[in-house]
Amino acid sequence: MPSDPHLPLEQLNELDDSWTLAEGSHGDGPMLVRINNSARRWVGHPQLGIRVGFAIALNHPNPGGLPDAEENRVISGLEDRIRELLQAGGPVVHALAITTGTFKEFVFYLKNGECIGPVHEQLRAEVSSHQVQCMAYLDPQWNVYASFATG
Repeated sequence: MPSDPHLPLEQLNELDDSWTLAEGSHGDGPMLVRINNSARRWVGHPQLGIRVGFAIALNHPNPGGLPDAEENRVISGLEDRIRELLQAGGPVVHALAITTGTFKEFVFYLKNGECIGPVHEQLRAEVSSHQVQCMAYLDPQWNVYASFATG
């Protein structure tokens, strides 16, 4: 599944965002994972080796199920804002969205790690409805994406 290392990052603008939904379990409840199939061609790209996850704890957790529709709608808006802020910092691929009854996490692969701190601070300043957590790792082989996108 590795990408062409010569694939120009400008082509990220043409990413069609074709998503697949996978179901599993997390703890005692369900887990839904949206997988960006369009991201496959970027797996392991040498300029996109930083994985960042933005996790949002649910205000009304439902450990035996999924978030209620209203909270899910609010968090979907946050997903769009996170993506917008990261894209302003440079090339980025939105790879996964993971949902359980206690949190939603959005996983991205990007080039510019320097933008992560400022994006997180911007979100913390803008978002009063939920706590937004952020963690970044070097993941040049896109192992987390690959663990969900196999098959």
